[in-house]
Amino acid sequence: MTTEQGRLAETSDETTNKHHTIGWTTIPTPTSLPEVAPCDWTEALNGPDTDTAQVIVLDCRRDESGALPTDTHAMTQKVSAALQSWSGQRRFDSSTLLILTRGAIPVSTDEVAHPAGSAIWELVKSAQTETPGRIILVDTDSADKGLGDLFGLMAVRNMAVTAIASTEPQLAIRGTILLAPRRDGTGPTTDGDTAVAESAGQYPAASSSSVEPTIVRMFRQAIADDKFTDGLEFLLAAAQLRPAFDHHAPAVPTGIGLSGGTPHNSGGDTLPHVVLICTPAFLGGYIQYILLAAHLGGHRRLSVIPLSGYEPDEPLPASPDAAIESIAKSVLDTVGNDDFVLAGMSGGGNLAHATAARLLEQGNTRLRGLIIFDSFIAREANERQMETVRHAVVDTEAMIPDLAGFTTARLTALACWLELLLQFEYQPVDCAALVIKCTKPSPTHNLNEWPIESWSTAQTVQTVDAEHVALCSTEAHTTAQVVDQWLRQLSASDG
Repeated sequence: MTTEQGRLAETSDETTNKHHTIGWTTIPTPTSLPEVAPCDWTEALNGPDTDTAQVIVLDCRRDESGALPTDTHAMTQKVSAALQSWSGQRRFDSSTLLILTRGAIPVSTDEVAHPAGSAIWELVKSAQTETPGRIILVDTDSADKGLGDLFGLMAVRNMAVTAIASTEPQLAIRGTILLAPRRDGTGPTTDGDTAVAESAGQYPAASSSSVEPTIVRMFRQAIADDKFTDGLEFLLAAAQLRPAFDHHAPAVPTGIGLSGGTPHNSGGDTLPHVVLICTPAFLGGYIQYILLAAHLGGHRRLSVIPLSGYEPDEPLPASPDAAIESIAKSVLDTVGNDDFVLAGMSGGGNLAHATAARLLEQGNTRLRGLIIFDSFIAREANERQMETVRHAVVDTEAMIPDLAGFTTARLTALACWLELLLQFEYQPVDCAALVIKCTKPSPTHNLNEWPIESWSTAQTVQTVDAEHVALCSTEAHTTAQVVDQWLRQLSASDG
């Protein structure tokens, strides 16, 4: 091995921890090379439907100006869209997709990864697990102009031939040296086994970057850099590569009955059955309503409907319609023959409202009412709440990481559901509703004086002397009293 090869193959402990791999190992240049005529992705996409190019090249080494890409959001959106189109069209079934980056991954101690390229690698590694053996990632130090000129065409052809012959799903090319990632320094990775664990959310949430999935680590960095919105955009691009459903599927979670589900709630039999819809901001699960349940569920039947996608084996909804249909089905499975009310905090209130509208459209007669805990219809108000979402996500993970910590599955689900919330259209539902508003501003915004919005044709508005997040946490006892009083009045009027 030459001195240059040794330098490239070595990876310090610091670099190892930062980039979640043991190291890069030089591999021999293949001697048996296939005949390959690479085709540019744009040309292939816009070509005839019968196009069967053997190798399609998505070149991500430069932006539209020709410079090294710096806009992570734009690049991940570009790659995500290409992956979906390529995997979704049968005319590409026999093709290999070669994705080229430059400076995306460091293979020596004196190389620094560029964020846009690193983000592309994480997205593509997740996609490789869905279509094993058909997507190849190559990071190069070549500054050629790609398929746009003769020199670039020859350079890309040589990289494509070498990558295919190497049988490596991920490859780094530095000059004439080939390097492949190794997890233990002895053998190649298998079709992105690192990405399998990352995309499935199987790594434990922890503060050590040496064990965290890269998607989680990059989101943490976005928060640290005060780029929460950019972080969500990155997560959304990753979410679009996960399995999705367009109708209620077996893997979609059903309601979690809180009776016996937590040590804080013995569970009662008083109806109507209160069905709480989770809000995306709390990273899934019933834990977000545990204090409210402690004060409300001792005598009243109460259940929680979790959102799909927060666990590795759960799919994400493909559309707002699929999302609401899945929640509605879970609600009906949970309540059985009970009369019930739907309720939700913040974004969960928006989902509860949309679910109520769907059930009423379907002629459901057991839905007795709707409870909205400080939710907002106006897009402006929901956008202003994003800082509260940021704090809620970070604080929840800090307080209960074992139940709601950062994983790739939870974070990509968070981004997916937040995006869906912005797509809902609202009309007042024709049922009784309790709208609870806060009187105190949140630390990040002042929406307590936001105009009262029309959630229902027959709504009652009550206030709680608290800020937004406190409604179901530190002031949960007060919120429970307001809810229980309204439910008693609702039952009396029905009787």
